[in-house]
Amino acid sequence: MDCLVLKSLSKEFVILIIACFFCKIGFSQNEEGVRIIKLDEAIQLGIENNNQLKMAKSDVTIANENLDQTQIAKAPIFGVNMSYNYIGNPKVFEGFYEKNVTVDFYNQQASANIYASMPLYYGGVINNQIDKQKLIVSMQESVAKMTETEIKQTITTQFFTLEKLYKQIEVTKQNIVNTNLRIKQLESRVSNGQNLKSDLLRTELQKSNFEVAVFRSSNSIELISNYLDILTGLPTNTKLKPVLDGILIPKKEVSLEESLNEAYQNRSEIKRSEINVKIAESSLDITKSGFKPNINANLLFNTQYPAQWPDYTDNILNYWAAGFSLSWDISSLYNIKHKANADKLQIDKSNVSLNATKDIINQDVKAAYVRFTESVRNITTFNKDVDLALSNYKIVKSRYDNDFAVISDIVDAELQLNEAKISLNNANIDAIIQYYSLQYAMGKL
Repeated sequence: MDCLVLKSLSKEFVILIIACFFCKIGFSQNEEGVRIIKLDEAIQLGIENNNQLKMAKSDVTIANENLDQTQIAKAPIFGVNMSYNYIGNPKVFEGFYEKNVTVDFYNQQASANIYASMPLYYGGVINNQIDKQKLIVSMQESVAKMTETEIKQTITTQFFTLEKLYKQIEVTKQNIVNTNLRIKQLESRVSNGQNLKSDLLRTELQKSNFEVAVFRSSNSIELISNYLDILTGLPTNTKLKPVLDGILIPKKEVSLEESLNEAYQNRSEIKRSEINVKIAESSLDITKSGFKPNINANLLFNTQYPAQWPDYTDNILNYWAAGFSLSWDISSLYNIKHKANADKLQIDKSNVSLNATKDIINQDVKAAYVRFTESVRNITTFNKDVDLALSNYKIVKSRYDNDFAVISDIVDAELQLNEAKISLNNANIDAIIQYYSLQYAMGKL
């Protein structure tokens, strides 16, 4: 009974079933060992495992440790000094080593002291160094934040590019299925003299081009998957397949002025440049501290054996002392003048760098805004192209079914329809990519 039913089917329908069966097998084989991943998961893995971000966070930890070390300069200094000597009996010579007299000397000699010193005034250099180190901590935090944002942007772009490639392969494989069906029909028609051999060769050439496109896209998927593995810390050579659950094409209208304002408020590059200005100003304050004196409070307890004044006696001498000390390098009034001038020039340079950073961000935001607006408008155009290609395909199919069109016409119509679908899919994905690029340019990613 099954054989009779199978024989009753048209030859074309059987070919289509077989082609779809092999296409399904191809997809199953390709998806073996593929890891399904969502955008949020990929970004979270990148934040947790990316080596560049780990190094940036390590720099933040190191800067905080250096800050703690700098703050210790305000703490008092404590120390202990101890010494012991065995002194041989000295000899006093007369003339040029003519006669000598041995002196009975104390052979044992020891001393010890405990001291403390507290900085009272160093011209503000300690506070300025602490403030500068705090700025360096803020700088490293800004670098870590910027690194994290760049990783998010890179992962997002590669994630959607991967989705685009999978969709291209899906549509192109459907082209191969349809082309195989046409080839079978053409082989029959050519053998019966209904079509020219050139029609068959042209269709086979199209199939070959489709297969090359699938091969190239598959290689690109391998490369991008490997890149994402490195970014997210996944085992290398893990083939990834993105899932776009919950991700929609953005429809919210945004203005260029609002985008620029948010970028100036949020971009880490601006914050980093502003911190550079403050660091340059702090360096100038530290340099100017060199013009001022240093004052310390001191405390000392000393013990020594034997007591050495007014003359040598077999006694122990103890004493303590407390007071202040002042030191002032007068030559600093002219020695560090040029360094102060250099620090002022560095402040000017940092301000120019801040303005240059704003110019770059301005360009980044404008470019991202224009590309995003363009990609959203392209969706409307490519939707229209799909409708036109579908209408053309239906007309050509009707003409072909009624023997008013050759098979090459319907192959071209199918090709145009599938290309229009690929272009529409790419436009949708590009709109999402450009939206995230605009969010990155605004400092909101």
